[in-house]
Amino acid sequence: MTKFQTLVFTLFLMLASNTVFAQDSTRYEVYDVIYLKDNRVLKGQILSYDSQFGGISFKDIYGRVYNFSRDQYSYFKEKQNFPIKVKSKKQKVIFDRKNKGLRYSLGFNTSYFYGLEKSDNADLNSRKDTQGMAIGVSGSIGKYFTRTHFLGLNAEIGLLTNNHQLYNLGVRYNYEYDKRQSNVAKYIPIEIKYQHMFLQNSGLDYIETTPNSSYIGRYYPTTEFSTVFLSVGHGFGFILKQGGSFNIELAYQRHFTLGQKFYDLKPQNEASYNPKFSQVNGFRLGFSFSF
Repeated sequence: MTKFQTLVFTLFLMLASNTVFAQDSTRYEVYDVIYLKDNRVLKGQILSYDSQFGGISFKDIYGRVYNFSRDQYSYFKEKQNFPIKVKSKKQKVIFDRKNKGLRYSLGFNTSYFYGLEKSDNADLNSRKDTQGMAIGVSGSIGKYFTRTHFLGLNAEIGLLTNNHQLYNLGVRYNYEYDKRQSNVAKYIPIEIKYQHMFLQNSGLDYIETTPNSSYIGRYYPTTEFSTVFLSVGHGFGFILKQGGSFNIELAYQRHFTLGQKFYDLKPQNEASYNPKFSQVNGFRLGFSFSF
């Protein structure tokens, strides 16, 4: 036998041994099977068998128990192997996230604001408060400096507010911290912005006098605010196939009052009414598309 023939023979033996000793990775279930004369085939377990008359007590895979006479079935087989069907896992597609060039966002926010008068008086019942809600449209433009860091400008205009208009403008920073192993981005949005808004104050009592009578009424003045606020929150960005995202954010705002002015005061309160709303808290729920 030549060296070439020896090499070919050795390779043949190796392939043959791999074929013979290869293990079947398929998993099986073992059932008894009974073939009925009405063309049904049942899998399960034979509980008892009468060898004299051919009667069978049989429990199927759903736990139901049958008693068959010999004339009801054609034949049966014991301990038959049935391969277990394993559902193949569909490979999840992870969409690419946009991290180059300018990025734009457009959406709307629902905000709630609440301020409490700064006072040395510990009695909260005597302190005046101010509050309001707004639904506004927001937009931003910015750029990613690596996928983790985003910096840009953001502005918002109120469309539905309690009192008059609302608008703000400022700087926005996003810190994206997830591992990019899914199509949901997790990030922390931080904003520093200037805001102009009107909020409704707690009610004031007043006395209305007529020639024949007088009565006590209640009215609600408003405060015009100019503030600078710091906003910190958390957001989820659902990545789209095209690389953009649909975003949901919840944020807390701390407003620092730059100036305030009161409107709709009755003449009797104009001189005495002067609460100091030095800080206003805000909460924002936002929805937006980024592209």
